[in-house]
Amino acid sequence: MKKWEASYVAGIIDGEGSITLTRMHEKENRRPCITIASTDKELLIYIQSITGGTIKRIIIQISIKIHILYI
Repeated sequence: MKKWEASYVAGIIDGEGSITLTRMHEKENRRPCITIASTDKELLIYIQSITGGTIKRIIIQISIKIHILYI
């Protein structure tokens, strides 16, 4: 990863992301998890091409509005 790409990804995480310690199974040690939530799938695909990881599609309904979010 180039320095400018690392800076760009850091800015996206700072603005739209979160860093947490997650445990997938009860007896497992915690591990860092970086999540970026966005409606811009192309942005997440670009970040995935640099860093790896997975993209999940989440549908959230608030009142009568349906929101599609990519994580």
